[in-house]
Amino acid sequence: MRVAVVVRSLKIGGMERSAVNLSEAFANEGHESHLIYFKDKKRVFTPNKNVNFHHFNLDKILNLTFVGMFFKIIAKFLNAIFRNTYFIYNGLMLSPIFKYKIKKLEKKYGKFDLIIMRGHGTFETVWNYSDDRIVQVVESVFIKHGTFLSNFYIRCVYLEKNLVSVSSGVKEKIEEVLKVTNIKVKSLNVIYNLLDIATIEHKSVQYIPDINFKYIVSVGRITPNKNISFLIESYKYARDHLGFDYLLVLVGDGHDMQNVKHKVKELNLDRYVKFVGLIENPYPWIKHASLLTSTSFAEGFGMVLIEALACKTRVLTTKSKGGVREIMENDLAQYMVEFDVPKFAIKIVNTVKESKAWQFDKYILKFSSEEIVQMYQDLYS
Repeated sequence: MRVAVVVRSLKIGGMERSAVNLSEAFANEGHESHLIYFKDKKRVFTPNKNVNFHHFNLDKILNLTFVGMFFKIIAKFLNAIFRNTYFIYNGLMLSPIFKYKIKKLEKKYGKFDLIIMRGHGTFETVWNYSDDRIVQVVESVFIKHGTFLSNFYIRCVYLEKNLVSVSSGVKEKIEEVLKVTNIKVKSLNVIYNLLDIATIEHKSVQYIPDINFKYIVSVGRITPNKNISFLIESYKYARDHLGFDYLLVLVGDGHDMQNVKHKVKELNLDRYVKFVGLIENPYPWIKHASLLTSTSFAEGFGMVLIEALACKTRVLTTKSKGGVREIMENDLAQYMVEFDVPKFAIKIVNTVKESKAWQFDKYILKFSSEEIVQMYQDLYS
């Protein structure tokens, strides 16, 4: 197969990393793989040399034409009057440019068999481009709908499209949205995000974390949904009531960081909580941790959990909505805890101290590159 994976940007993030992983997986399985991205700002990811890599700077191309500049000014003017409608005009302007760029690429390499777009930011950028070969991968359970404008947005990006959800939880949310908005899609399937085990193992030994004490870790964007304040309160309870003396390491950044730092200071945990910040390769921090925690209210998939399992690190989660339950099933179900501070604290301590062996390879088998690529072939070849 000749496959193109399309994503808006390649900044640090789980969705962006998944796009790169998918493009590399197709190449590793013997397919001709292409990765296309739109925005170069804050780019940190680059696929390996087996993937054909392309930057479609759609905005720049638009700006180079008088007509494009004129329509862009009009679009911004209309958006100032009718707030949050810029995606309509932007998609109308950029979709023809994207279509042109795809055709130009196909003249050089041949016709694509499959075009996989990842994330709503990508969908809305070229929402007016229709092609039966396009599959849109929905990563999140947070899908705005209910207002006239949000329902119109869903119509633009979903109507008569082939959709893939990264978990059954995301699929259920999509089905709910489609029912409320009375929108029909061509297809809706579940295909998990894949796990590039070899790359994770390689990256996990590239350095040793600068820390001399045992620790537990949380990795991801610091946003209200990640519920880091709950983790900090649980950690405080474990220290005060259960004699827990491990450090807590937070890897990531986000707009809830100030609230999190305030909570740490408020609970007098400054000496015991280490902020690592946003880093391109967090895997050594995961590998050397005694436990990785996830306390989100909802997750489209929960990629960091299977990445931790690939690093042979134990995991503990809250009973989040979305795709986490499809990772934390069977033997792992006991490591999902209610949103209850004492219960979560007790489970942290017990999980760190337990002596039984975990079957890490068994837990990640269904997320292997071979499995996921084969699913795309079976459904869309």
